[in-house]
Amino acid sequence: MEDEILSAQTLKKALANIGVGVVLTAHNGADALSMLSELSESFDLAICDIEMPVMSGYEFVRRLHYGTAPGYKGLPVLMLTGHETPKNLSRARIRKIDGFLVKQATAGALRR
Repeated sequence: MEDEILSAQTLKKALANIGVGVVLTAHNGADALSMLSELSESFDLAICDIEMPVMSGYEFVRRLHYGTAPGYKGLPVLMLTGHETPKNLSRARIRKIDGFLVKQATAGALRR
């Protein structure tokens, strides 16, 4: 989920460059939860911006971990941010987020 169109397109291209097949995008956490709840296929990873309108990335992860989207409670999540601050890193750890990337994430960073 990425609310900035250019960032989302750049991220999608970087994912394609490392061989990721299917990439779905949502404008915010609420849209992503709805999308996950309605899909019949499974996904291996969510990449989410921290700051989004409607529902923040942190709130998305909280709801995901509580089972709002059945079948995705344990889905790994990478968080994106333009601001790598100690507060953001701490909040990500508390919420059991699997990884943290600073925008613009490169293909190499995504691969790692």
